[in-house]
Amino acid sequence: MKRLVIFLFAMLQFGFVLGAKENSSKEGVDVLAVKEGTINGTEFRSEAISADITGHTLTITFNDNVGIAHIIIKDSNGVYIDRENVFSTPDYATFIIDDAGYYRMDITLSNGEQYYGYFRVEN
Repeated sequence: MKRLVIFLFAMLQFGFVLGAKENSSKEGVDVLAVKEGTINGTEFRSEAISADITGHTLTITFNDNVGIAHIIIKDSNGVYIDRENVFSTPDYATFIIDDAGYYRMDITLSNGEQYYGYFRVEN
């Protein structure tokens, strides 16, 4: 009985992970604050930073002057794929992601604020 409960719990967690990955590929890239603060029941999203994935091209746009932004792109295993500093904002950064898969972008601003977003690249 104990094994069955553990197995069912593991399958439930696996289903949540698959569902989250499926939703992330449908909705595009949300740029969220690293701190999981909520405002009116929703996660805080940056209004100054937006991101879009089209094919193998990720474009991160800084709509306001946020100072220096340090951007890191990692694959699903946590391996660094690319990194860039944006010095003069408003500006944008473009990354070409060669391989299909799931990725995470991390953005650290000069004032210490940190943001992240997950995205999927398809063949």
